[in-house]
Amino acid sequence: MKMEIAKQVLIIFFLSGSLVITGTAISLSQQLEYFEEFIERLKLAKGHSVADEIISEALYIFSIGTNDFILNYFALPIRRAQYTTLEYVAYLIGLADAAVRDAYRLGARKIGFTGLGPFGCIPAERTLNLDETGGCNEEYNQVAMRFNAELQDAVRKLNRGLAGAQVVYADTYSVLSTIVANPSDYGFDENVAQGCCGTGRIETSVLCGLEEPLTCQDPNKYLFFDSAHPSERACKIIANDILNSALRVFL
Repeated sequence: MKMEIAKQVLIIFFLSGSLVITGTAISLSQQLEYFEEFIERLKLAKGHSVADEIISEALYIFSIGTNDFILNYFALPIRRAQYTTLEYVAYLIGLADAAVRDAYRLGARKIGFTGLGPFGCIPAERTLNLDETGGCNEEYNQVAMRFNAELQDAVRKLNRGLAGAQVVYADTYSVLSTIVANPSDYGFDENVAQGCCGTGRIETSVLCGLEEPLTCQDPNKYLFFDSAHPSERACKIIANDILNSALRVFL
């Protein structure tokens, strides 16, 4: 969870991308516990009335699901034995719905959900795609689109059920898909199957540090920094797109 002040708006990000415990990211439930602790400290510092106003006027952005599919469902055979893909989508949507209701109970009223991007097109998944070497894993992209459709339906239901709250869905799939299909239109290198760091095809995290000798000289030319994460410049493009569309109602 990350908290920032921007244009006089407190923006609270639930960013782990992990709804369930994967061992690689702070779970959403744990982040909500941290948020509850933050509220108590805020009340001590500002008083209950001011704290309540800050919490109700803040913007809450949930970015969830990617790790749950890449590092959990598709990586762990036990998950696929427990759930069909559609059942797992429904399971995650249920957890997301519960998380929003918990945030609402704590005072959140302005909430944005970012959908999943085409994670079948990240360099790591292209590298591991045995059906079409170097190509996007379209099965994964179909899962992302199904998740996004179910998430939009959940957002509509939340808006009907949570009095005084406004919940919006921010589409990241479309903008990232457009960049993948037309990278040069955005000033990126045509090779979107390779990230900037290392070989750009499989490394992430500690294998992709600043001292890595193979890291590219100009990350701004790359859509992806490593094999899983968009570059800073790509993130700015995506952020500007959703700020000027779905999140515009809050700013």
